[in-house]
Amino acid sequence: MRSIALVLISSLSISPATALHKVEKRSSATALASPGLLIIDQAEKKVLSENKPDSPRIPASVLKLLTAAVAIENLGAQTRFTTKVMKMAKEDEILIRGSKDPFLTTNRAIASRYGHKNLLSLLNKGNPDNLKRIKIFYEGLYPKDLYNLSVAMKNKKIKAKFIKVSNNQADEIGKDEIASLTSAPISKMVEHLILWSDNLVADRLADAAARKVGNPTTGIGLTYTYKDALTGLGIASAGLKVRDGSGLSKKNQVSARIVVDLLMAIRNDPKFNSIFEGLPIAGETGTLENRFTKAKGAFGQVRAKTGWVSNSVTLAGYVKSGEKEYAFAILADGIIPSLKYRDRARDAMDKLLEVVVKGDH
Repeated sequence: MRSIALVLISSLSISPATALHKVEKRSSATALASPGLLIIDQAEKKVLSENKPDSPRIPASVLKLLTAAVAIENLGAQTRFTTKVMKMAKEDEILIRGSKDPFLTTNRAIASRYGHKNLLSLLNKGNPDNLKRIKIFYEGLYPKDLYNLSVAMKNKKIKAKFIKVSNNQADEIGKDEIASLTSAPISKMVEHLILWSDNLVADRLADAAARKVGNPTTGIGLTYTYKDALTGLGIASAGLKVRDGSGLSKKNQVSARIVVDLLMAIRNDPKFNSIFEGLPIAGETGTLENRFTKAKGAFGQVRAKTGWVSNSVTLAGYVKSGEKEYAFAILADGIIPSLKYRDRARDAMDKLLEVVVKGDH
């Protein structure tokens, strides 16, 4: 009996060390190809695991976490966008006055499912008699929205001529308002883009954030915009390079530390609550609904943003272990660019986080 007790005491005494060893083993998995990695206990600010956390990496869609925070910081969580259709002097002419709404679409299914506003429905109100030849004057529309609108007109057998005007010209030619659309607030857009990794909405929010502070929507302008917003949140941004808001560009660069510092800065700030609410839950929602199948111990305990482009597989968010919550970022951008190796990297990330969930740290 005495020997059994000694074994039990011995096993209990090494449990934390064993758990920590497992974390380090999973962090250095070959499938992750020496990633930029950082896992921090948010309450105690203690590092659980790290690997080159300050090394700039290709973030893929994890960049959307920064995009969401910058959009809220620069534009305001409750900001909405309005698009109007106006009468003009002639019956076959109408004016669309937009505000570059990131949530505008001409796709009825997308509008119905995600809460986007349907530009085509607005235009139909501006052409109630379904005239087959019309002139559409416009301002404040994205090129893609304009293209989609022109395609929709062709499908309806309407010959539409589109004429771009300035804001001052629109003031002169627009008469009475016929109808308008008001978007969901930016908080809802953020929740959507984080949950479903919507590239178009992310890029549009990034551009809107840059325009708001007077920066160009080029890579240099976006980088300045993101750096300034992060500085305002008390986050150092050495090595940060931003080429789009979606993370699709392989020229984007961000370190695991920047991501984790942001996650910790916004976690308990109500202004940024939509980012947390939008994060997919392991094995349950969004882009994590079908993940963690080989690490089911983490089901429901991880809320994170996924990402991948070519040779980069990424994941960042929060993981719970008992009463503790960790902020983490795993940026594995040295992966062989094939589905097999990307899937191996994803499995390695999932198993690492499962160890964190189960471990006594």
